[in-house]
Amino acid sequence: MSSIQILHGRTKDDLSLQGFHWSSSSKNTCIVFIHGMSGNFIENYFTEVLGKKLSKNDFGFIFGHNRGYGHINDIKTSEIQEDGGNKTKRIGAIYEKFEESINDIDLWLNEAKKLGYEKIILMGHSLGCNKVIHYQSVNKDNSVTKIILASPPDMVGLAKLEKYQPNYSTLLQEAKDNINKDKTKKILSSMLWDWYYISSETFLNQFQDNCVADNLPLLRNPEIFDELSKIDIPIFAFMEENDDTPINTIEEDLNQIKEKATACTEFETAILAGANHNYENKEKELSQLIIDWLNKK
Repeated sequence: MSSIQILHGRTKDDLSLQGFHWSSSSKNTCIVFIHGMSGNFIENYFTEVLGKKLSKNDFGFIFGHNRGYGHINDIKTSEIQEDGGNKTKRIGAIYEKFEESINDIDLWLNEAKKLGYEKIILMGHSLGCNKVIHYQSVNKDNSVTKIILASPPDMVGLAKLEKYQPNYSTLLQEAKDNINKDKTKKILSSMLWDWYYISSETFLNQFQDNCVADNLPLLRNPEIFDELSKIDIPIFAFMEENDDTPINTIEEDLNQIKEKATACTEFETAILAGANHNYENKEKELSQLIIDWLNKK
């Protein structure tokens, strides 16, 4: 029977984050999971099912919170206030800076190494896919032997397409105006996808052409996806039959990502039947899909 070990770690820029570890008896391979926009362990139920399944098949699994967990959060630092408590930094999906995710991924990769794992597979879900691509293209961490992209999105395309965000141009201009007035933290006047309140700084950081998060530009479709083209280890990318994030069709999006991964000689794709973006009621099928891929290699 698999059990969960709670992990507490601190990033290089002094944020205290929590993670969860399902162990492997052989300590051969660990999947390090990077959640998506506002994701968290409590709501990402599929990761609990996946962790148990992986552990039973002798694969370790780490779910590591990143600074973008929840819509808004106050993360502890090591700095002590006058009252004896820890100072905090307010982040979450509303205020997150994409490029700082490198520090979060570093933390959980180092935790996997401390636990004694020989090989690490870096797995991202949704925005976590963009973070994984960014991290590996910049760092080329030799301990990472494979990558899993679960529901990989074109974040900018999802904001620019009218069917997803009909007032994109208005939001973009509003964000730029706020930045010019040095109101970087000001929340935009309407929500993104009728779900997220977003600060002006975060909107420009993640949702305009050529921003740091724009590394799967399916809509813009340049000849080269610069960061993706640098990854030369095996990649498994999959989407869901009922996913609500495709730019073209699901098949076309996956094929486009595969074609742009020009340095990757082993790239496999799949579509999970009957599943939505968060794999609700398809957690077992998701787990088996990943196990089957892992056992092929």
